[in-house]
Amino acid sequence: MWAKVDERGRVYLPKSVRSRIGKEVFVVEVKDGILLIPKPADPIKELEKEGKKLPSKSIEDLRREIVEEAMEEIE
Repeated sequence: MWAKVDERGRVYLPKSVRSRIGKEVFVVEVKDGILLIPKPADPIKELEKEGKKLPSKSIEDLRREIVEEAMEEIE
């Protein structure tokens, strides 16, 4: 889907998209572009759900893996 950007940098999103994403989004820059991720109604509950999906690893192991993945993305 194409969207227009005006001279002030605002992006026009079609109504069908706006109704799905709500009033707030996270803007995430990735290697190939930008992602708009809808803000969950209850961010804490969403984090708890994601946390339950994590493998049973120590915080140190998880932190090391995160840093390694971040370094790979930078390169």
